[in-house]
Amino acid sequence: MPDIQSILVVLLGYLLGSFPTAYLVGRWRSGIDIRGAGSGNPGATNIGREVGIAAGIVVLGVDAAKGAIAIVVGQQLGLPVLALYFTALAAVLGHNFSPFLKFRGGKGGATVLGISMLMLWQITAISGAVGLLTLGATRHVVWAMTAVFVALNALTIATGQPTGQIILCIVLSLLVAGTHFGRQRAELLPALASGNWRRFMSMD
Repeated sequence: MPDIQSILVVLLGYLLGSFPTAYLVGRWRSGIDIRGAGSGNPGATNIGREVGIAAGIVVLGVDAAKGAIAIVVGQQLGLPVLALYFTALAAVLGHNFSPFLKFRGGKGGATVLGISMLMLWQITAISGAVGLLTLGATRHVVWAMTAVFVALNALTIATGQPTGQIILCIVLSLLVAGTHFGRQRAELLPALASGNWRRFMSMD
């Protein structure tokens, strides 16, 4: 039976994750609803494209910090590792399904990487470098993020991390991918059916 502290920290993770960073930055900097601009995704990439690189960096940083802050609170309280895993999951769910945006948020990539940087910083740093190299070669954020998550999962398994950590990494990666596909299935399915992988992987 989970204790009250664990439950409260999991709820904190969800609330922090649900903070609508991209929406607020879009309103503040340009007076736009980012959900109706560009790709419509309230995330760092779309903000960077529609509002400006500096705004995109701010959104990326805040979204990455949201889940990590909740994990740090749990660590300071000495919560069991399983509670920390559920806090991480709650933070990403809050980001992707924010009650402040009618349960439609971003896709969780930055939030997952912030959590991963806190828990597995060496592996995340290597995976981030792989992503940057992929971005430089392809100029597509989705290709780069795919490379990051493939590397992150592969290294988590290859370096013999705890089973719970491996499962968390896989679940969060699938949550990001599933949200991406679910939100854009109307565009992604025709591209997939036609074998147009370049178009399939360029949609953010």
